[in-house]
Amino acid sequence: MSENVFKIFPHIAEPLEDMILAKQLKNLLHREDATVAQLARATKISAKTIYQWLQGQNPRDLKQVRKVADYFSVSIDFLAFGIEPKTKNSFTDYSEEINAGQFEVILRKIKA
Repeated sequence: MSENVFKIFPHIAEPLEDMILAKQLKNLLHREDATVAQLARATKISAKTIYQWLQGQNPRDLKQVRKVADYFSVSIDFLAFGIEPKTKNSFTDYSEEINAGQFEVILRKIKA
């Protein structure tokens, strides 16, 4: 399993030791005023599995983690490790828009 985790999270040297999934999941459930039963129904992940994660057990299937992240509209990095998503603030972050001919608009966004 750890081999797959390294492929998905190459920036984490010891990914399973750094996981804070239980804490993040508790916070998201509270923030969204959702229950484990609701999450289980929506994601088709057993409530038992979700309770195990809440008790600190690491997930066995990262596809399930993706389903939970999608349910809460967060990244896997945020859900599993608390890593906030990067915001756009450089030319490379706007490459698609620059290629679409919106260079001046992008310059204004970066300067702001």
